[in-house]
Amino acid sequence: MPLPLIERSEKEIADRIRKKVLQIKNVKGCDEVTVRLSGKRVDVNLLVLLDGNLGLEKAHKVAADVEREITKAYPNARVAINTESVSDSENTWRLIKNLADELPGSRGVHNIHIQKVGERVDVDLHLEVSANMTVKQAHEVADRLEKEIKKADPNISEATIHIETASERVSRELAGVETEMESYIEHIAKDFSEIKSVSGIEIRKFGGDLHVVLRCRFDPNLSIEKAHEVTKKIEKTLRTAYQNITRIDIHEEPA
Repeated sequence: MPLPLIERSEKEIADRIRKKVLQIKNVKGCDEVTVRLSGKRVDVNLLVLLDGNLGLEKAHKVAADVEREITKAYPNARVAINTESVSDSENTWRLIKNLADELPGSRGVHNIHIQKVGERVDVDLHLEVSANMTVKQAHEVADRLEKEIKKADPNISEATIHIETASERVSRELAGVETEMESYIEHIAKDFSEIKSVSGIEIRKFGGDLHVVLRCRFDPNLSIEKAHEVTKKIEKTLRTAYQNITRIDIHEEPA
């Protein structure tokens, strides 16, 4: 029997909603789920990611299915749904990210690289686990993740998983050397032809939170509106990969 809303936290409700939505056909991802309890009512806002090849009519149907599933679980819910189409590579990236987030023993994944040759898809990624795990336990988590990835997308023929602890990753990021996060930022920046270079990457720690600062140099003739669109996409990707980032400052400068 479901617990009354009053006995559940907003975060718990958001997690339950995200899991329900990810099980709906044609949903490729579920981001930005926010829940606010107001008396007996629950206000839900979320972003649903759809296959880029899905037609408008089917997209509306998926949105209706999402709303129906949420209100079935929470009859007093008021639901606001935003939808966004994603490409094949983004689909694969988000699929891997969601599988890792749900897998027991996983602290998440980062540095996901996807290579497609014909119908064959190869992925390479870093899996974060607790520093207290044994080698055997860590490899068992990696093996389960590899099986889940290949099961979810039969087109993925090779999944290379590198294991590291979350504490190792953060300590390297804060050491001032060429870090994984810096490399990741530079990697995602290459997806935008408008960006000519990235520099001045700083990663600052406040308690358990991270504050990221960087400079993006754009084509001098690019409109400021377009530059803002690009930096927002970079910020969104970073926040998805690193859940403990609480602030990102991206300075837009001419190349």
